[in-house]
Amino acid sequence: MEHHVLRLWYRPAPGATPIEVQSLDLVAGQGVDLDHTRGSMRHVTIVFEDDWRRAAEEAGDADLDPVGRRANVLLSGGGGQGWIKQWVRLGPSLFEVKGVTAPCGVMDEFHQGLKDALEPEARAGVWGRLHASGTLRVGDVWNATEERPAPQSRPS
Repeated sequence: MEHHVLRLWYRPAPGATPIEVQSLDLVAGQGVDLDHTRGSMRHVTIVFEDDWRRAAEEAGDADLDPVGRRANVLLSGGGGQGWIKQWVRLGPSLFEVKGVTAPCGVMDEFHQGLKDALEPEARAGVWGRLHASGTLRVGDVWNATEERPAPQSRPS
């Protein structure tokens, strides 16, 4: 199934409000340029529109803005949990989905009950690592790929 990038954000500092942009520079082995988490284990965090909508409805506000999830990318569709351990093309970048993003207490600061509503079915989204750099734009495609990074040669 093909998903499309709907919205993009980065956070310049811990605790900062996410800044919405039309494109993000993704750096292999590092993450989102300008994001305070660049260089951490979680290069990019992603939430799926349908998963978010179900959580928002369960939390009592179907119109809740996904900016509150504090992810980098909002994708169309749902089923984030099904992408774990998959390799995908995220726009021009090669992305390895490593795990489910666990919702934290900050979600309840945004909207009471959101943390619990995000827990089932990996509704809080997924995180992963970048293996190829590129500029991701709103409208770009996310789809599965058989592509893998080229093996690194070792000095003799």
